[in-house]
Amino acid sequence: MSAVLIVDDSPADRALFRILLSRAGHTVHEVARGGETIAKAREIRPHAIVLDVNLPDTDGHSVCRAIRGDSELSSIPVLMLTVRDNDQDVLTGLNAGADDYVTKDSPGEIFLARISRLIRYRQMATLAAMNEHLVQVGRLMAGIVHEIRGPLSVIRGSAELMKYQLTPDDPHLQWLEPILRNAQVLQVRLEHLMATVRGGPSMMELAEVPVLVRESAELFLKGTNPRGHQVGVETIIPEKVPHVRVDAGRLLQVFLNLLGNAYEAILSSERGGQIVIRVSLEDEDESKWVKVDFGDDGPGIPEPILLRIFEPFFTTKEAGSGYGLYLASEIVKEQGGRLQASNLPGGGACFSVWLPQA
Repeated sequence: MSAVLIVDDSPADRALFRILLSRAGHTVHEVARGGETIAKAREIRPHAIVLDVNLPDTDGHSVCRAIRGDSELSSIPVLMLTVRDNDQDVLTGLNAGADDYVTKDSPGEIFLARISRLIRYRQMATLAAMNEHLVQVGRLMAGIVHEIRGPLSVIRGSAELMKYQLTPDDPHLQWLEPILRNAQVLQVRLEHLMATVRGGPSMMELAEVPVLVRESAELFLKGTNPRGHQVGVETIIPEKVPHVRVDAGRLLQVFLNLLGNAYEAILSSERGGQIVIRVSLEDEDESKWVKVDFGDDGPGIPEPILLRIFEPFFTTKEAGSGYGLYLASEIVKEQGGRLQASNLPGGGACFSVWLPQA
């Protein structure tokens, strides 16, 4: 479902377009004045804006230029409305940044077709850019992993040979065991990192959620800016947690994504804060689940956004693609689980990953 913002001072015209868009499955928002456009668009983040040329407080061309000049809204498609097929209005609107135009007396099918085309084109362009980015990241990651695997194999192999030459009570084993143990951990993490950018079907295996939670927290903390606002990560994990059958690498990708979002939410309030990762066991609908909550003490999520937060290409970030949480939700679905978002009673947001116990 796509959200469309109508900017038109005519109640009759707004009603007509609202009916057309609603019947086509779109969510419709309206403002009557051009000066209200930017604030409303920032609030709802529409997939497209229908903008009348003639408005009581300003002209639509000025509003369109303001949209294109706003870093948070500049990529939203704009369909300009004209009273008649006026070449000058069309040319001025296109120069102001409008993506297309339609006359108000055009058939409803034409209006809907142009809106749908603009929304689809933006989604396809965003997805193409994201896929290209993932391909580049994948190539870079594969190169890095390849460069690390070689020396790591030598280190582990040499340590194994040294271990075979020592007796079980040799005091030098105290130095070899940590080398072997950490080499094995590093190999597992390399596989997980490769899985975060690997295409194709999920590689399902038995995994320990506590291990993945601690690993994601450790990797996340190592990647944060130590000179910026301090954000701590606390893990609360019960003693015994059943295994789950998942693609460990892709689940790690989800955990890192949720940690990154919580981190950005806390920093948006220009202060430090705390992220709490809580693992719990839940029974629901005669099924047993492992639930992982990522809670933060940031500003929380406004209700209109909370309802749409997992929509593809929906974002409230200035440089966001609107793809991260959607992708995270799809990955969790592939694992047989679900991803939910909510606000905490004391403030802040919480993302919950539900995974079926194996």
